[in-house]
Amino acid sequence: MFKNLSAWQIIFRLLWIYTPFALFGYITGFFIEASFLYCFVIIFSHYWQLYKLTKWLWSARSIYPPRALGIWSNVFDGIYNQQRRNVKKRNELKALVRRFRLGAEALPDGVVIYDDHRHIFWCNKLAQEMLGLKWPADKGVRIDNLIRMPEFIKYLDKHEYLTPLEIASPSNENYIYEIRVVPFEKDKWTIIVRDITQLYKLEQMRKDFIANVSHELKTPLTVMRGYLEMTEDPEVLNNRMWQQAHNMMVEQTTRMDDLVSQLLSLSRMEKHVEETPKTRVDVPNILDIMLMEAKSLSSGKHKIVASFDQNVLLYGHEAELRSAFSNLVFNAIRYTPEGGTIDIQWSANHKGEAYFSVTDTGVGIDASHIPRLTERFYRVDEARTRQTGGAGLGLSIAKHALSNHGSSLKIRSKVNEGSCFSFTIPRQFVIRT
Repeated sequence: MFKNLSAWQIIFRLLWIYTPFALFGYITGFFIEASFLYCFVIIFSHYWQLYKLTKWLWSARSIYPPRALGIWSNVFDGIYNQQRRNVKKRNELKALVRRFRLGAEALPDGVVIYDDHRHIFWCNKLAQEMLGLKWPADKGVRIDNLIRMPEFIKYLDKHEYLTPLEIASPSNENYIYEIRVVPFEKDKWTIIVRDITQLYKLEQMRKDFIANVSHELKTPLTVMRGYLEMTEDPEVLNNRMWQQAHNMMVEQTTRMDDLVSQLLSLSRMEKHVEETPKTRVDVPNILDIMLMEAKSLSSGKHKIVASFDQNVLLYGHEAELRSAFSNLVFNAIRYTPEGGTIDIQWSANHKGEAYFSVTDTGVGIDASHIPRLTERFYRVDEARTRQTGGAGLGLSIAKHALSNHGSSLKIRSKVNEGSCFSFTIPRQFVIRT
């Protein structure tokens, strides 16, 4: 069977078929009639094969071509081979599209593809969650009809995509997204949506940290500078005034020293630098000493209730654990009004874990502040914090100290009902005596 027939091969085959008819006509004397019969047979045969081809292409369900004669077998086989190549190409394209979609779904960012008219062409699941899109219901819908944020629409209109756009989530304002637009095809664009909430919070914390450190250091430095300027004129500064100035400068110097020490301690905890190895920590003894200090700080203004299991010790860093305990207890005393109750508990639970809690009947904390309480220098009430003398680092230090011991701080609080600060130390750090 010839796969590729040339013009000479076709002519040769026609003459080969015509030869019997010509011989028959020459012998019988009906040469013209035999020639007409040959033409009729050829025409009928071609139309019959054409009919079979049409029926196969439009009506038959089989992918295999029907049997054909002569040149038409090459035609049928050629169409069949072409179909097979097309099917193979379609399968390859489907596999390529499938891999592209799987790759896009695996991306940690939301992806939306739209055309020049801003009609959505495709989006991955993460983009649906982040932007509130629905697939395939939103296919073909203009993206600016679904995300009706003026800054987003203005960003698309300007076509200045070198700088990304930062917007709040259309569905949850607590999340911050970074929008980037890049070309995809000649008439299509890709929107890449990245969740930068954590980075945004870290940047905000950095700014707050710089501002708060500057504020904390500026106040005592201003006080000391004022008194030092007074010493330039000996006549103004008498013995009584000098004693007052000296006491104030010592107090402010101590305050700055404590602030720097807390910052260094916090930095060391965050980097997990173990300057000293873990040791056996007698927690009940630490708590007993701390209880006496708490009563001294309270000066009888609060009712302090304590219950310490003397058989529960820990294996860890004593200095870090002491900081965690003291910060929680002393905060409760500072922020509980006179006449309030403070309950301190240290025990082991049924899982063999160590449990510590400080519960007070203080002013309480609004739920919106609780997630940020452990940030450096974060304050619920600036004025109240300055009155109590806190620097806003205590809970941050407690958080990192507990993190280094496999634990985390839990906070429950209601305004005007009090607060409960607690944590659980895993059993691998617990020593039972």
